[in-house]
Amino acid sequence: MARKLFLLFIAVGCVAISSAQLAAQTWAEKLGYPDGSRVVILSGREAGISWEMNVACRQLLEQGKLSSVDAVVTGPWFESFAAWCKNHPNHDVGVSFALINPYAAPQWPLLTSDQSATTLVDAKGAPWKTDVQLLAQVHPEDVKNELDAQIQRAKAAGITPTHLGTFTGAAFSRFDLTAVFLGAAKKYWIPASVVELTPEMIERFKAEGFPLDERMVQMISQYPLPKLDDLKVVPAAETYEMKVAAYCELLQDLAPGLTQVVHLPAVESIGLELMHGGDQHRAWQLRLLNDPAVAKVMADEKLIVTSWREIMRRFEGKPIGPEASPTADGQE
Repeated sequence: MARKLFLLFIAVGCVAISSAQLAAQTWAEKLGYPDGSRVVILSGREAGISWEMNVACRQLLEQGKLSSVDAVVTGPWFESFAAWCKNHPNHDVGVSFALINPYAAPQWPLLTSDQSATTLVDAKGAPWKTDVQLLAQVHPEDVKNELDAQIQRAKAAGITPTHLGTFTGAAFSRFDLTAVFLGAAKKYWIPASVVELTPEMIERFKAEGFPLDERMVQMISQYPLPKLDDLKVVPAAETYEMKVAAYCELLQDLAPGLTQVVHLPAVESIGLELMHGGDQHRAWQLRLLNDPAVAKVMADEKLIVTSWREIMRRFEGKPIGPEASPTADGQE
């Protein structure tokens, strides 16, 4: 369980420590929320991969049950999701960098798959299936080209990405790949989902057998865009009722600061069953976010829901978009 949690921290971002933490000020407070506020980004992932995920993410954004969604622009259903986004431009939609495809179905190519001698694909030209395969082969320059292409595809489809995330932990499994990922965030001036670690949390990870590379810590401490104070994922459970109880407990136990809570919702269908072998986890997450018990806990706990768009507005004092930074045109 500890290893899964650690990888999920990596999958949505990485960790950092800076001198500003010595003041024990949370990122919520740095962004102007009242002291002690518990601010949450209710985040959905994997839009663009399937019809089932698209429908769930659209519904939850429209209902205000999710405040942010990560889209996989290489996914076979991305264009459909992007078309909806063009008609709903006020929603928070980011790019989830996909360097592998772990699914048996659906399949998809990377945007630079046809480039000669790229290290991002196997002998058949398909993305690697696992992070281990990718990391054994990949060259950082190929990753840089693919990340640029994915951001540009999102923009060409009419989406101005509000944030950057990672589909899996590959981008944070090697120092040189992390540099590429954070370099893209700075180049386009789009915040990446990065968790800032307190000294206490760093010690916790060390105790769990995950010491942090000093070069990584130093590099991310210099990352200039907003960070998260914490990251949570929807807990696993054997029944829907147990899942609701565990999720409500997660919300009740949130510490002060800015926390991203990651969801993987999807509507139930034959296609979802083929993708996930009858796993109810994703369908339960759609149902969960519409559950009155969850809404009651959110209200009782006085949680403040925010988005990456709002975070950047507070960070810079103006809306995120092409005007948000002199570097927003993609120039170093």
